[in-house]
Amino acid sequence: MMEELSVKLNELERTLLWQSEKLNQLERTLEKLANPSLMYKRPTSDQYETVAQTLDYLHNNVEGLKTDLSKIARSRFM
Repeated sequence: MMEELSVKLNELERTLLWQSEKLNQLERTLEKLANPSLMYKRPTSDQYETVAQTLDYLHNNVEGLKTDLSKIARSRFM
C-alpha cells in the first residue's frame, strides 16, 4: 500500500513539475506577445532589422533622391 502511494506521489510530482515548466513557457510567450518586436528582412540581406530602422533607411534614401533630382533639374535649366 505504501509503495503504491509513493509511486502515485512520484507520478504526481513529475506531472506537477511538467505543468510548472509548461506554465513558465506560456508566461514567456505571453510576455513576448505583450511587447511585439516587428522585424523586417531586406531581400538582399540575411539579417533582420526593426521597422524603425527600415523606415529611417527609406526616409534617408527618399531625401537623397529628392536632393539628386533637384540638382539634375537645376543643371538642365541653367
